[in-house]
Amino acid sequence: MARKKNVSSPPLNDSPGSLLYDSQGLAWLVLDDAAKKVNTLSSRLFVWFEEQLDRLESEPPAGLVITSGKPDGFVAGADLEELLAVADKEAVIALLQRGHAAMERLAGLPFPTVAAIHGACLGGGLELALACHFRVATEHRKTKLGLPEVQLGLIPGLGGTQRLPRLVGVPGALDLILTGKQLDARRARKLGLVDDTCHPVDLARAAERWARTRPGKRAAAGGIARRATDLIARTPVAERLIFDKARSGVLTKTAGHYPAPLVAVEVVRDGLKLPLPRALDVETGAFSELVVSEAAKNLISIFFMKTAVEARAAKVARAARPVPRVGVLGAGFMGAGIAQVLAAKGTPVVLKDKDLAGLGRGPGFAAQEFRGLTKRRRLTEAESKLALGRIHGTVDGTALARIDLVIEAVFEDVGIKHQVIREVEAVAPESLIFASNTSAIPIATLAQASRRPENVVGMHFFSPVAKMPLLEVIRHPGTSDEAVATVVDVGRTMGKTVIVVNDGPGFFTTRVLGAMLNEAAWMLAEGADIARVDQAMVRWGWPVGPFALLDEVGLDVAKHAGGVVREALGERLEAPAVFDRMIGDRRLGRKSKRGFYLYEDDEKKGQRPVDPAVYRLLGWRAQPFEEEEAVDRCWLQMLNETARCMEEGILSDPADVDIGVIFGFGFPPFRGGLLREADHRGLSWVVDRLDELAGRHGTRLEPAPLLRDMARRGAAFHPR
Repeated sequence: MARKKNVSSPPLNDSPGSLLYDSQGLAWLVLDDAAKKVNTLSSRLFVWFEEQLDRLESEPPAGLVITSGKPDGFVAGADLEELLAVADKEAVIALLQRGHAAMERLAGLPFPTVAAIHGACLGGGLELALACHFRVATEHRKTKLGLPEVQLGLIPGLGGTQRLPRLVGVPGALDLILTGKQLDARRARKLGLVDDTCHPVDLARAAERWARTRPGKRAAAGGIARRATDLIARTPVAERLIFDKARSGVLTKTAGHYPAPLVAVEVVRDGLKLPLPRALDVETGAFSELVVSEAAKNLISIFFMKTAVEARAAKVARAARPVPRVGVLGAGFMGAGIAQVLAAKGTPVVLKDKDLAGLGRGPGFAAQEFRGLTKRRRLTEAESKLALGRIHGTVDGTALARIDLVIEAVFEDVGIKHQVIREVEAVAPESLIFASNTSAIPIATLAQASRRPENVVGMHFFSPVAKMPLLEVIRHPGTSDEAVATVVDVGRTMGKTVIVVNDGPGFFTTRVLGAMLNEAAWMLAEGADIARVDQAMVRWGWPVGPFALLDEVGLDVAKHAGGVVREALGERLEAPAVFDRMIGDRRLGRKSKRGFYLYEDDEKKGQRPVDPAVYRLLGWRAQPFEEEEAVDRCWLQMLNETARCMEEGILSDPADVDIGVIFGFGFPPFRGGLLREADHRGLSWVVDRLDELAGRHGTRLEPAPLLRDMARRGAAFHPR
């Protein structure tokens, strides 16, 4: 058949791409959905893609290159909104079967096919690339390849569970599928996922070269050693060990709360025993079961809530002023952590402490963090050295004279913070924005010491700063929009998910977490067993229980934050004598080697023993406790305090609440968030349960008026 030259299928205004035949006989299929910022695999795209396959089959080129017209992305994955709108399993199966048919047609084309990848190539985007004969990826920071479906409670649904292990081997495939990790181009090439890497400007040229290569010429990644490893892995004994280890690892990490990883292990294992078409049917069946599961719905809802929160933060940040340098006051654990993340993201930092002894900790901590990033291959050694060089340590206050933003992370004491504000304003420019990392003190109280209270704002980071994704920005009634916008913008630059809340004692996160920790302390005072309460909360899905968390935070820190909130809000948040007695005995938690648990061997892994001396200290008498009641008292008291925060206008958007509790302190993601869990139970049940608990354990558990009102109206926080 004669090949057409210089003939294109130009994209219509609503077309998701174009197909071009060049003068050399190659076809270029460019994905570029003008209606979206990123390309996604939607049913609309598949209709168009099928039309292009018709043409490619009827007018075969010498080779095909599939690439993206987006500047920063290949294909970001499936269209989740469309997927969620599918009514039932049968409809999901039909959708997937159509997708599989298109992928099989692509894989079966009788000429070389190449995926030319720049930017995000994730989920369905990677599955599209896997259906090509070859993959070429750019060596660029924005180029990432991965299958993140497990993070949404799903498994890859367009062939990823079958084509990936057949391409790179079972161990490497399971690692990608079960973790959702994203690889850069070099690591992807080492794994055998891509055939070539190049500079972004050379992508078209490299793809064209591979498009003239016969598919059978693909080199095996890793050479003889890699092929030998793959052969060994395929022996029955090795295969059983690999899958048993994968399953055991999943159960250890998820405690069975997240079904998708276990299903993925089974689908990969079972599919490899079958011809590819039948293996794809196994994948389709498993995906269709998962997509209608509660865990998947909740995890996908988190994705959409996070997207909404981040979009709102981006809108706020439009009014930000530029911040070329940031000052950080206090070189302790939090201050050094803030400085390290800022420097890692490219912002020069002046790190100030009151004396050389205090200052010495900060750069040392930052250097240790950068060594870890280099070891994990997140940064090169040169990049780590460059980032560390952005941190300038000093004890000289005049170093802040040309700073645009100061983030204060000194001791949690109003007097000290007032003194710091005055000292900084004495040398800093009038335009300076002063942000406090306080976890509980009202920002309006701190602003009383400022000559420019409109420039005082809260930036509540979570520990450890490098790992915790949330930033809670707090505005007091007089904070300017520009100050809020500027710190939101800086937070986004640091890679944080930012929520903005109004001022009040404990703001949102500290106040709500404190309510849960306080209730746990009341249970201990009533005779509950420390380990049993913690274990019950872990079984419910928390990463750690409340007493283990108190040991990590420090009982003195928890008492101080709780005291600030209690002083303002009254006896409803009164704490039992547990905290005073523990602190009086110098039991502060891990940092003092003694808390509710023993920490004499700081390297010990696994469950630590409860210190029996705690029970003697508290005059504790064991009382029978139901695990379900312990869990309900903790999470429902969090919900109760959240409702009161919403009544008071601290925050109002349910997405901010659920993202805050999940990203701030580890509320179980598979439950979808605190408010989504309340919706799932039903607010009538919530109110009845709180009334029942209040009758037995005290009026502090009485339902907030907002909860009673919503239950009466049959309302929900997240209407479906």
